[in-house]
Amino acid sequence: MNFQCSWNEQKYKEFIDHIKTLRDLKYKEFASKITNDKNLEFIGIRTPILRDIAKQISKNNYLEFLKINKYKYFEECMIHAFIIEYLKPNFEELIKMLKNFVPHISNWALCDTAAKKYPQLIKNQDITFNEIIKFTRFNNPWEVRFGLILILNNFVNEKFIDKILEICKDIKLEYYYVRMGNAWLISNCYAKFPKNTKKLLKLKILDKWTQNKSIQKILDSNKINKENKLEIKKLKIN
Repeated sequence: MNFQCSWNEQKYKEFIDHIKTLRDLKYKEFASKITNDKNLEFIGIRTPILRDIAKQISKNNYLEFLKINKYKYFEECMIHAFIIEYLKPNFEELIKMLKNFVPHISNWALCDTAAKKYPQLIKNQDITFNEIIKFTRFNNPWEVRFGLILILNNFVNEKFIDKILEICKDIKLEYYYVRMGNAWLISNCYAKFPKNTKKLLKLKILDKWTQNKSIQKILDSNKINKENKLEIKKLKIN
């Protein structure tokens, strides 16, 4: 099928019919199980194939495609995420595209695929950081995790480390994937800025689960020496 066509309802139906011929039923079972998403159906298409489709769509009429996208299937959402990556927009356009994508996130795989490392964000950090942290202030758990993982991948540096740790401290949503994203971010901060991050962990003001999971991820890291691991292990909450 030509993925660089003009999109209308009929073409989109043909598109869905076509990609269903590319399904791998074993992969469908695997993907649906690990994402545990009750809001989307799964066709069962492997990531390299979805990436290739998205790359082709991004070359022509991608706005028509996104407008007509039904977001019924996991694969439709993943293609959207990959289109953003292949378009390589400037940082202002990228932020708009990410904001438009967020409402379609309903599992960790979609979240973490879109919350990748973007050179556009890194090059314009003073502006983009203030926009990205807004995601962490919403009540939707997937928006919050999306913000945390974007920060992890794009902003953990000397300039922002203390602001990031303040954000981590203020995360209060009792949702597994939010807490896990927060713990992942904290452990990453410790790997790069142990002194700053240790100050937060010493306070023991995080909820018990996040505190202990952060420490566990630090202990599991190959980047941390044994001496620091022994010291940080003492900060677990019993």
